[in-house]
Amino acid sequence: MSKLHLILAFHNHQPVGNFDHVLEDCYRKSYLPLLQTLLDHPELKVVLHYSGHLLSWMQKRHPEAIEILGGMVAAKRVELLSGGFYEPILSVLPEKDRKLQIAELSAFIEKNLGYKPRGMWLAERVWEPQMPKYLSSAGMEYLPVDDYHFKLTGLEEKQLYGYYITEDESQMISVFPGSEKLRYFIPFRGVDEIRSYFREVGGLGNNPLLTMADDGEKFGSWPNTYKHCYEDGWLNSFFEMLSANADWIKTTTFSEYHDAFPPMGRVYLPTASYREMGEWTLPADAVPEYEHLLEELGRLVGERSKQLLRGSIWRAFMVKYDEANHLHKKMVVVSGKVHEAMKTKNKKARTALTELWKGQCNDAYWHGIFGGLYLPHLRSSLYRHLINAEALAHEVLKEDTTVERLDFDCDGFDDVLIRTGQMSMAATEKGGSLTELSLFREDVNILDSLTRRREAYHAKIEQATDTASGALKTIHDQLTAKESGLSDHLVYDAYRRTSLLDHFLPEGTSIELMSRSKHEELGDFIGKAYDMDASLKGRNATVTFSREGSVKGNRIKIDKTVETAGPREIHIAYTLDGIYSGLFAVEMNISLLGSPDALIRAGGKTLTIRSACSHAGIRDFSLEEKYLDFRMDCSFSEEISLWHYPVETVSLSEQGVERLYQGTAFVFVSDIELCGKKKIGFTLKFQEEIG
Repeated sequence: MSKLHLILAFHNHQPVGNFDHVLEDCYRKSYLPLLQTLLDHPELKVVLHYSGHLLSWMQKRHPEAIEILGGMVAAKRVELLSGGFYEPILSVLPEKDRKLQIAELSAFIEKNLGYKPRGMWLAERVWEPQMPKYLSSAGMEYLPVDDYHFKLTGLEEKQLYGYYITEDESQMISVFPGSEKLRYFIPFRGVDEIRSYFREVGGLGNNPLLTMADDGEKFGSWPNTYKHCYEDGWLNSFFEMLSANADWIKTTTFSEYHDAFPPMGRVYLPTASYREMGEWTLPADAVPEYEHLLEELGRLVGERSKQLLRGSIWRAFMVKYDEANHLHKKMVVVSGKVHEAMKTKNKKARTALTELWKGQCNDAYWHGIFGGLYLPHLRSSLYRHLINAEALAHEVLKEDTTVERLDFDCDGFDDVLIRTGQMSMAATEKGGSLTELSLFREDVNILDSLTRRREAYHAKIEQATDTASGALKTIHDQLTAKESGLSDHLVYDAYRRTSLLDHFLPEGTSIELMSRSKHEELGDFIGKAYDMDASLKGRNATVTFSREGSVKGNRIKIDKTVETAGPREIHIAYTLDGIYSGLFAVEMNISLLGSPDALIRAGGKTLTIRSACSHAGIRDFSLEEKYLDFRMDCSFSEEISLWHYPVETVSLSEQGVERLYQGTAFVFVSDIELCGKKKIGFTLKFQEEIG
């Protein structure tokens, strides 16, 4: 007798670097209640995936959850999925890391839960056609992706009630289409409506399969879902409905269905993620047109419009956000160093490998409905682990100071990478600027700021509610504001916020104009190509930049040198040549773990790093951050005016739209009378220890 087969796959994950109280809250609202509700329904089978980071956290903090999981696995009620241990986007990792991360999670599950996974979860369902080869070689037999992937090939809904085989170089893997309709139905629609849909599909005969594969956090942690799922009893009612209709609905697992039924055919899936991701990767200005066309096409062809009109691909985030691209390219470079160090069999190299993998966690490499890249604590966490991996590999390989010239970030402009025993630095021809300055002792990139950009949802902020309404909606269908007046904070930068940016400004330019990105540029130096060279003398590395540009119609040449001097000191020297009268300013963008509580000491004042202030007649200032045990002293060759102001973004997360501090712009302003050559310089010194 034919039955409707139903796979309920719950994916649970927390980003590396997320606050411990967030994990505790999700555990209390989602992870534990789901397990407890499942215990009350021993007749049901489900599939569970936990990223390795979350699973190891639960093992340490909540061993009771591991005990519950182990019992349900032993009773063959639960299938556990493997995947990348730290939930990376596998397709953009170096190939060695792809297989090793999967093997690491599989081994952890087998050791601690007594189960050898045959299938896996694919982070953000980011699929590329070459994946079967390395997933199969990692020991995986099957995985769920979205039905959207299949529909892009021309397959229709009625052809997706099962699974398919795909391959690359004859290495095969089975792919299960996860239902987008069920993602939006469960748990947001009534149980009776879902039962009717099950009856409709079950009536087709031939043992059809429906797969719901989605975030476990929407069962309790998403806005309003804890009350809905547990206090109001939706989840228990849903499970009771499945049990009451066991004569025609059979809950199953990937392994059980895969072993009992043949594939529906062979398929070759295009590069894709879930449908919503394709929209998020689009440039902000393209989103309204995409939404309008999708709506118009929907009137003509209905649901098929979603497969006929698609957005971009996940890799486009590395075009949309230069900061994400820099993180990714740093990860690739560090991976190469770590795997080189692994050849030495040194124990520190194995620690470096784990740190590298933590730095590959996907969440802060992109931005959609979740905060991701915009969350400073997640972004700085990736840097922390990558910097630690880099420092350990540097130590294992016994390298001295190194200087490397290459197009590091693949943008058509050369970069210079400098690595000493105490820091690593990246410089680029584009804008003649620094893009990274990472300190090994503190494990922090002090230039980890973020450019203020237009996002598609900014146009909808005026219509956002102040708080989440009582109505239950998926996070895709609601926009809430965490504070009023957010539109007043929408500011967009005209250039990427790197450091050592060279401004020529009209007299009367104020800190307020610069902070609102309303100042006038008299020169053509921002974002333009500089000639760049690099050299190594002893243990000191030097990068030189040179550009002849135009300022108010006059030719001005800038020569600047960045030199490491000692283990934790950097000298910056400028030579300006030409005729000019007015303001010349050097801009640096600094962030210390995104902490708004770091201190600026300047001109006899002590201010938080999030403050906006201008100081005249400054010869030096310092930055301090207690958590990092960090102090930077900056001293100038002559008096300047120091301006500093916070860089804040208005960005979206699953909890709503909010204002986030991303870093502080420091602008060193000189009022100059240039007739020929003039030298300006300053020194950055990072203290070894703070008393």
